[in-house]
Amino acid sequence: MLQLSGFQRYSRREVLANYRSLRYVKNNGSYFLYLIFGANICVYVGETSNIFWRIIKHKDKCSDDALIYLQEHQDKEEVLRFEKHYIQMLKPKFNSRYCQPDQLELFRNDLSY
Repeated sequence: MLQLSGFQRYSRREVLANYRSLRYVKNNGSYFLYLIFGANICVYVGETSNIFWRIIKHKDKCSDDALIYLQEHQDKEEVLRFEKHYIQMLKPKFNSRYCQPDQLELFRNDLSY
């Protein structure tokens, strides 16, 4: 079973309600790593500086019964490393970025933390 300690778990509706204050924010100084699960399977891994708008745009990947796991980070490079790590580990069906076998190989040794 995947351990997601350090992540907050939300429904789509909860993310939109809890992060509504980001609607008009262009740069909030932090970055979110998010994992979208549907039927206990990870369907997408991403990063964003505005989780409110990103979840709005993910309507096709994120149904109302989906679970969204969030981690907030202050460092963009750190969140990008984590994103690559979780894409490699979970191989979500909607990620085209880093999902080709040759792309994943590029990051195999880049996952130091």
